[in-house]
Amino acid sequence: MNNKLQCIVTDGQGIDNLALTEKPETAALSDNDVLVEVKAVSLNYRDLLVAKGLYGGSYEPPIIACSDMSGTVLDVGSKVTGLKPGDNVINSPFRSWLSGKMNSQKIRTFVGGLGVDGVLIEKLVYPASALVKMPEHMSFEEGSTLTIAGLTAWAAVMTHGKVQPGEWVLVHGTGGVSIFGAQIAKEAGAKVILTTSSEQKAKLVKERLGIKHIVDYRNEDWPKQVRDITDGAGVDVVVEIAGGETLARSIKACNYSARIGIIGILDDTYSKFKLFDVITKQISLRGMFMESTKELNALARFCEKNQLQPRIDKLFPFEQTIDAYKYLESQKHIGKVVISLQ
Repeated sequence: MNNKLQCIVTDGQGIDNLALTEKPETAALSDNDVLVEVKAVSLNYRDLLVAKGLYGGSYEPPIIACSDMSGTVLDVGSKVTGLKPGDNVINSPFRSWLSGKMNSQKIRTFVGGLGVDGVLIEKLVYPASALVKMPEHMSFEEGSTLTIAGLTAWAAVMTHGKVQPGEWVLVHGTGGVSIFGAQIAKEAGAKVILTTSSEQKAKLVKERLGIKHIVDYRNEDWPKQVRDITDGAGVDVVVEIAGGETLARSIKACNYSARIGIIGILDDTYSKFKLFDVITKQISLRGMFMESTKELNALARFCEKNQLQPRIDKLFPFEQTIDAYKYLESQKHIGKVVISLQ
């Protein structure tokens, strides 16, 4: 093949430096690889960091941007089983984290950063073992949101959070991971408390997601409000996307044996809290860095069984990728920002 594929690349020197370019199409598939026509790509906070050089610095040559895609299988290698042309798929964010624990080899296959090409391209070749069939009820735009946001929320709430029906789950803000965390928790039979400083977002979350309990995190005493909502007990699972002082307050809002999934550092990379609170309440803190292909498949099947519909805030065409990045940066969204290649 001598065909050229359009893609968006980043050099890590700013959002405005995102560039449309062309790459040659792969001539032949390896035995265990799959050729996918990319239909949609969703954005994550990490994509902003990569574009700004805050996640691995600058790149020369530039790398293909983004990590989350959905698409249709066009061709499969000779040893591929379980996938065939015409299947709709989503990708694991790691090309070789199939199951089990993360390690130093697997982490280097995280696509869309640290020098590894991403998925914002018309067609791509991906290991069959790192692809999962997209939930049948979802559009391509919805399916593309599962790779990082959905999977990270799943890891925090289900894989490691082990939420049980009737338990309380605390999520911060209205970004992709937080909204997914709220949706997954509700489908699992848990009760959700969400924090936000925006009255408009609070109203929309109540109307669209049916989340009744919302507190304003600008009030320094919001942990007491959370405990009051939970009849003094505190929450059992926290989807912690902020870090810093927010994490310290999340700990104050916890029940005994609570599980905190630490995902982001929107507040600060450092946090000061009382270890005595963690010790006496036997609170577990665990860093969340997505999860394996096995867990992505579990999430996809959970969504399929429960007919969970990802919340998409805004859809941008391929040629407006820079606008999509800037909209995500504005933090006006509730849910996910998606780029369509269809």
